[in-house]
Amino acid sequence: LKFLPTFVDAAMEFVKMPSHLLCFLMLGWLARTESQCLDGTVSKDGTCVLSELGRQNEAGKPVDDESTDMRVELLQRDLRLSSQEKKLQKIATKTVNKWTCKGSQAYQSTTANDNSWTKIKLLNLSTGLYENELDLDLGKFAGEPGCENGKKCKIRSMNGCAIHLKSSTLYCAMQIHDRGCFLVALDQAGNIGFVSKLNGFRYAATFLNDDYYVSGEKGFAIIKNVPDLSQYDSWEGLKGQEEKKNLVELTMNKTTSKYLGLGADMVIWNKDGTNANPVNQFLMTLKNHELLLIQLLKDGEPFFDGNVIVLAAESASPGQSFTGPGGTRCWGAGWNFNGAIYFAADDGSGLWSFDSKSVDFTAKTSKWTKKIPINHIDWNDGFTCGTTLNPPSIKKITCEHDFYQVATFVGKGQPWTHQPEVKKTSETFIRHLDLTTGKFKTDIKVDRSKFPQMTSLNACAVHPNEGVLYCFMEEENRDPQSIISLDEDSQIVLVTEHKKGPKNGKNLCFAAVFDKDANFWYWCADKTLYKASGLEKKKGVWSHDDLGFQDDEGITAYPTHYTDDKVGADFVLWEEKEDKKTYLVSIVKSVDSKVSVIDISDPNDPKEPMIFESSGLEATKSGKEITWGSAWTAPDDGKHAGDYAGKHFFTPDTSEKQEHNKLYQLTDLDFEAKKAHFKDAGEADKATWHDGFTCLKKSIKGVDDGKTIKVG
Repeated sequence: LKFLPTFVDAAMEFVKMPSHLLCFLMLGWLARTESQCLDGTVSKDGTCVLSELGRQNEAGKPVDDESTDMRVELLQRDLRLSSQEKKLQKIATKTVNKWTCKGSQAYQSTTANDNSWTKIKLLNLSTGLYENELDLDLGKFAGEPGCENGKKCKIRSMNGCAIHLKSSTLYCAMQIHDRGCFLVALDQAGNIGFVSKLNGFRYAATFLNDDYYVSGEKGFAIIKNVPDLSQYDSWEGLKGQEEKKNLVELTMNKTTSKYLGLGADMVIWNKDGTNANPVNQFLMTLKNHELLLIQLLKDGEPFFDGNVIVLAAESASPGQSFTGPGGTRCWGAGWNFNGAIYFAADDGSGLWSFDSKSVDFTAKTSKWTKKIPINHIDWNDGFTCGTTLNPPSIKKITCEHDFYQVATFVGKGQPWTHQPEVKKTSETFIRHLDLTTGKFKTDIKVDRSKFPQMTSLNACAVHPNEGVLYCFMEEENRDPQSIISLDEDSQIVLVTEHKKGPKNGKNLCFAAVFDKDANFWYWCADKTLYKASGLEKKKGVWSHDDLGFQDDEGITAYPTHYTDDKVGADFVLWEEKEDKKTYLVSIVKSVDSKVSVIDISDPNDPKEPMIFESSGLEATKSGKEITWGSAWTAPDDGKHAGDYAGKHFFTPDTSEKQEHNKLYQLTDLDFEAKKAHFKDAGEADKATWHDGFTCLKKSIKGVDDGKTIKVG
């Protein structure tokens, strides 16, 4: 038994050998023990009997030459399999580059109907057309093993795109012929990293924090913690994944399933709270004429019961149907821009804005407003970096005339009302005063179809440096009011919400003027003076839900002293150059037309109004209160200045039955006697809801008569 330790040691070494070497030795052993009988016949006892020819060759040929060749081939195969196994275990990972948003930031992945191309496009808000951003290489994976023939491994389509905001990484659902559907990371250079397997065709997706929510033909799924997942060079790195485990059961219209069909794109809606601290949060998608909601946060706490809330989606735009024939429409692209939600239809019917305040969970309704037409597009999906959607820049207005006025009247064919300014059936015009006739001539009729709840504009003034016109827009069933900007090229955009003051912006605003430091001063019926600073720094938007619009940090309220018996309905800016003093001057609504003078020389500390007696307005003193709704300081730039340059004028609100349709010039303020002197300066048409404004500089180019300004 002395050989036993040696045998055991040899056996242990044998066991430690690599599998492919063990295979090789076993083949050799078998080759030595099996009857080859390659050159003879097998006898009854199983031995090989060589023929004469075989005996002749026996000395010059190895007995197992062919078996050795076979063993080599098997060994090579085993080595190849072992090498492939190692490759599968070590599929290269990568990190694609960040996606850099630009332009409107309204991106869209789209695939042609015949699958001949897949592209990333960017919406041009000026034209309503999508412009190419990235043309995907459909044959990118043609060189992969097993992908050499025909359409194998060709990219078929891409959809379900969404940007993970913290990492600025774009993720999409990519369908590859004969390989399946995958969640991939993608950059603007066309680099692709495979992240997860997905079920079937996916077309609607969004991110909630780090989780990717996606739906399509084969149900709704959630991929958790996507940024922590590896990005592989090949789908082979995802072998072993079971994509069905990501499916989530939903209940809609009393039907419960993991395979319910939702809309063609989805976004996150924070019903209340802020983006940083939402209170009630929903996953939102549109399907034909229905708004589908899945609650994700309830009262600030995580919530998911799988219930799909179904609301009617209705058009708030007059004459614009929300769906096509049969109540159908595919809403293939959705975006959340800083809280403002938009969806675009594949058929080119337009870009529609969601109105969060319109949602009625009891009546199960929601309202949508068409903003612009856009071009028809096929298999597609929208995504964005989440920042504000900024319409084309507002241009400077050009003033050929001295005195402009925004005025609202009873709408054509509508019953008379003494308050047209609060009716969405009213009509609003921008017009100028013809000083030779005293008549106002219409320059612009405001087309309010893009803001269908609009009732009037008022409190207008032109920015002294930018030359942009700012006004207050009143809307039906919407508090607070909005400060908007507009120009003569069919553009009106929202600038900032007015929600400060004792009534949170619910009262109408009248008087407005800019000082030389570009502070926008205005006064409202809540008996408060306001100052809005930095309006020129704010980018205009199309949606009241945009958090940039809702940010009114630049507005300061001065709620004391400014009662309606101490401030009038429109301002002029009066400067005392010797004393370097600046004043807001208005005519108070009263029977004797007293004059309000407010010192704003220190814009951070406006003083209490001084009340002056008026001289020269005797003709207006009939024992009844008069509102002085329009005031102007005529342009004075020296180049096109006329006889009125730098002079200040007022005109009252008068109905057709009243006679005080006069224009009055403020000629002097006597601070010692506290008296304001006026003189008759001609006639002015009658109007009851109006506000005057002028440019600081006149221009040769005027506003074409009858031109319509497009709201939005």
